[in-house]
Amino acid sequence: MELGRGQAIEVENPRSKVINLAWPAITEMFMATLVQFVDTAMVGQLGPIAISAISLSSSPMWLIMGIFTGVSVGTTALVARYVGANEPTKAGEVAKQSILLGALMAMVITLLTLTLGQYVPKWMGAEPEVLPYATAYLKIMSLTFILHFVSFIVSGVLRGAGDTKTPMRINVFANILNVFGNFFLIFPTRLITIGGPFNIPILGEISFPTVEFTMWGAGLGVSGAAISTAVSRGIAGVIVLFILFSGKFIVKLRIKEKLKFDLAIIKNILSIGLPAALERVAMSSGQLFFTRIVAGLGTSMLAAHHLAIVAESLSYMPGNGFSMAATTLVGQSLGANKPDEAEKYGFETLKLGVIVMSLMGFIFFFFPHYLISIFNSDPEVIKYGSMCLRIVAFAQPFFSSAMVLSGALRGAGDTRWPLIYAFTGMWVVRLSLAVIFVYLFDLGLMGAWLAMVADLSIRGTLIFLRFKSGKWKHIKVS
Repeated sequence: MELGRGQAIEVENPRSKVINLAWPAITEMFMATLVQFVDTAMVGQLGPIAISAISLSSSPMWLIMGIFTGVSVGTTALVARYVGANEPTKAGEVAKQSILLGALMAMVITLLTLTLGQYVPKWMGAEPEVLPYATAYLKIMSLTFILHFVSFIVSGVLRGAGDTKTPMRINVFANILNVFGNFFLIFPTRLITIGGPFNIPILGEISFPTVEFTMWGAGLGVSGAAISTAVSRGIAGVIVLFILFSGKFIVKLRIKEKLKFDLAIIKNILSIGLPAALERVAMSSGQLFFTRIVAGLGTSMLAAHHLAIVAESLSYMPGNGFSMAATTLVGQSLGANKPDEAEKYGFETLKLGVIVMSLMGFIFFFFPHYLISIFNSDPEVIKYGSMCLRIVAFAQPFFSSAMVLSGALRGAGDTRWPLIYAFTGMWVVRLSLAVIFVYLFDLGLMGAWLAMVADLSIRGTLIFLRFKSGKWKHIKVS
């Protein structure tokens, strides 16, 4: 396995480099988030039970993704270092080993989910009417885990090599496919009406010609959403593998090349990636308990909580995009033995991330009801979902620091301190305060989200101080 055409992106200034890498990653995050948006918006029309089913399935999915994040992070950091040092052969070997390791892990996770998946929603407090839907959603999603997680890891390889556009294109296609799949699989056969009177601001009511036709639908509800998402993610995985075997893109995989494990390379990947995986596991497992606390408030509150989380993911997209750019640029700069340049890139990505995510906070505070009403028309769900968004709006600058500079530290191979801060923020701050606010002070859903804001604020501050110290510049990754 080897690298193709030149990877280190040469642009005139740091901001241009950051934007050049970040915008495809942001678009990719947008398309990935669109899966959740589309599923939630369409299933939301089926009522709070269906929304709660997807909510209870989302947290275990984040936990599983956390395991694979370790492989992806370790791979991205090493590939970026080797590309920066102009050692493409070593970068290619890292990529091959990460794919083999990821495929093996995905097979194990798939078997566990298919055999034990029915117990997860029950443990999380699913009410009897929600349990069968949540179980079906999780098990169906597991059928394409192998392809999905291999695609996830390969995307990390490409980003480390400076290619954020190929993962973006694949996600755009896969998510368009998911939209069509949802449309036909979730809803039953129904009469579709296009046209009629529309009330347009300033212009008033305008009537358009009405066209009616019968649209076929499978009527599978929550299971239909799961099938559509699983199939679209599986196809994305197939496309990534085809790209690797085609030999036309940055990372190449030769068909005749022997695929065997290299324990020395895997050890290097895991030495960086394991703390990152534990960080995600700490966050995702904590999120399971957090969701369990909210689930005890009732189905409507859980639905409002989930919809607010989905709406808040609008700020995750730019945050994750800038984080990925920081990982690549910091890693490549250190590989080229330019630590001061790496620091400059880290702070530049942070500056852009804070600006964009603070703007999202402005929208969350002043227009939350518009975002929540996209997914559900229940007045109580909209009321409490809007309250959650207004609360978390104040944490967006801190959240940006936590996301972006964590990415910068990962690019340097400094993954242990983000793990410590994530564990402290989630398990010491968020969960303990959630229990106190929800049960002791009887603040309900508002108390849970106040605890979340406290966690994000403390974690963002600690990550900023770690990056500012510059100690990450001296970490050896191989």
